[in-house]
Amino acid sequence: MYISKLSVRNFRNFKSCSLQFQRGVNTLIGENGSGKSNLLYALRLLIDENLPRRTYFSETDFNRSIGLWKAHWIIIQLQFDELDSDEELQAIAMHKVGHVEEMDITKGTVLLCCRPRESVRKKLFEFSEIPTKKKEGLDEILSKITLDDYEITYRGRNNVDFSDDDNYREYVGDFDKMIFPNPDDESSDIYGVRLSNFSISNEVSCTFVKALRDVEADLKSYRDNPLLNLLRGKEKSISVAKKADIEKKIEVLNQDISGLDEVKNVSAGISESIKEAVGETYAPNISIQSELPADIEKLLQSLKLWVGDPDEEGYQGRIWELSLGGANLIYLSLKLLEYEKVKVLEKVANFLLIEEPEAHIHTHIQKTIFQRLDKRNTQVIISTHSTHISSVSQISSVNILSRSNQNALVFSPSNGLDKKEVTKVERYLDAVRSNLLFAKGVILVEGDAEQILLPELVKAVYGISLDEVGISLVNIGSTGFENIARLFDDLRIQKHCSILTDWDKSILPLPSDEKKDTPIEKDCRNSQKSGQERKEKLDKFIKDNDWIDVYYAKHTFEVDFLLAGNSHEIVETIKKEYKTESKWKEIETALQDEDVAVSGTEILRLANKFKKGWFALMVSENINHLTYIPDYIIEAIAFASPHINNKTLLSMVRHRLRKLQELKIDSDKTDYSKLLAEILKLKNPDESVTAYCKAMENDAVTKLANHLK
Repeated sequence: MYISKLSVRNFRNFKSCSLQFQRGVNTLIGENGSGKSNLLYALRLLIDENLPRRTYFSETDFNRSIGLWKAHWIIIQLQFDELDSDEELQAIAMHKVGHVEEMDITKGTVLLCCRPRESVRKKLFEFSEIPTKKKEGLDEILSKITLDDYEITYRGRNNVDFSDDDNYREYVGDFDKMIFPNPDDESSDIYGVRLSNFSISNEVSCTFVKALRDVEADLKSYRDNPLLNLLRGKEKSISVAKKADIEKKIEVLNQDISGLDEVKNVSAGISESIKEAVGETYAPNISIQSELPADIEKLLQSLKLWVGDPDEEGYQGRIWELSLGGANLIYLSLKLLEYEKVKVLEKVANFLLIEEPEAHIHTHIQKTIFQRLDKRNTQVIISTHSTHISSVSQISSVNILSRSNQNALVFSPSNGLDKKEVTKVERYLDAVRSNLLFAKGVILVEGDAEQILLPELVKAVYGISLDEVGISLVNIGSTGFENIARLFDDLRIQKHCSILTDWDKSILPLPSDEKKDTPIEKDCRNSQKSGQERKEKLDKFIKDNDWIDVYYAKHTFEVDFLLAGNSHEIVETIKKEYKTESKWKEIETALQDEDVAVSGTEILRLANKFKKGWFALMVSENINHLTYIPDYIIEAIAFASPHINNKTLLSMVRHRLRKLQELKIDSDKTDYSKLLAEILKLKNPDESVTAYCKAMENDAVTKLANHLK
């Protein structure tokens, strides 16, 4: 038995979501605040017997995007697969699939529902039956609803996914059209059967390992200390003779401590002081007694872990002497051992929920813990924002959470892909590339030169980094973009992905007859053919997919960077490499030639001479705010980041104007100080950005803003 699906409606930052799970290890990945902890808590509400049996919801538990929470429902649903024939579990088994009278006792559902009581639902239905109903009437009913008018029930065997908007409107209510169902017509196939004497948490084991943020405090706690959880009940297995012997020794030890002269003297001093203060009549009798617990259960609770670093053989100290990572590793190990202890109870299923295990634990340990988790007869669900853990996760068992406006989104990156396609994706997603799973937008590039120069260009020209706007720049290391780009789709990850690649149009004029090609012309022609084939292939690949677009350098990245107006940056680079002025002057003349056959050949010669990646690194040292970003790259940035708003653009504007104040070319007569002052006087970012774009029509920020519209 395992959880195959979790559906959530109106709970915290989830308006509606549905997650698919597999047997074994599953991973929830996402940025901070995306709702990973909320989903684990939603799971625990149904399967963790360690949570209070009485569940409460507050107004803040309702998703904010629905507006007024009143009369809305919170619904958390779990679907189980591979149920056995256990009599108890048949309380949640589906006895119908859809509308077909067909038994299927291997699947089951259980849901937690927080909804208005029947009397309130009846009022809503009666109102919806009024032919001349108006919104004011509904508002009046809603205004009188409080949380006291809500009920919380656990139900099984329901056949409807309430995370689906159409189902919610039909079976809960359409608040826009003011139509609500009749509670008298409720069907158990839709809403499920009330589970009055059955709890799924009693039938399964669930161990929850919370995020490792304050391990030291937890290891000192009586309630949360996993060591105490492991020791509880162990006193019953100690023989009576040993118990009596230990308890007798503690009793003698207490007497010896209490009888110490130093202790007696302090006791007498306290007694005398009180008598002097209040007199003999009112002074209480005082003594100091040692109270080491003689009870064996309490003695076991006094046991503490002593630990030592593996590099310090023979030394052990208290837990807080370890590094944070070491303490976290100890805590996590104790929780996993606690899980093994629970697992042997032979419940019908075992669930291990681990929240962000990566805190303060370095890369190799993160990967090792993940890969060594015992998956036998256990379903593991881990939440993380570690690229190292996500890089060793199987894409088919990953759910990606993404923040949106008051409502988190959930994506399944393997949805609709066959096994061969999934394998290709997993092969590419190493710890570096897997950061695209956390990004708001993605740019795929084919080589080191783009990977090195693009971030530097953006930082120098716009004053912000790609990371600041949530864009992951991923070097594919080839032109096989499809292997990764296929992740971005309506069925999978609904985020924008730009592909940057070369069209490889020949920089040399080519003869009409291929047979007359010189060796250099032949190389140019072959590259041009390959570029055209790649373009046709990619254009076909992205057709009808609104989440991917391709942006081409007409020739190559290096040539188009030069032709954008950046010969100065290249010349400043080669000056450091060629000490003879005549030599770099010769190169400068070639680079500034208007004929691309000349300038393009020279820039490619330099890139090949120094190797493209290293040459890009050299050039990056000479990039500044006056460097031009090629238009096709600006378009790619805009497509990958539609989330960039005018506040971010205004930050770029301020950066541009301040830099242009400090350093500008002699022929530029614009008064940037005056323009900056005028921009800063405007009331809001929208007005400021509009004014800037009007004044600076050909500027990099203006071009980006125009493409974002």
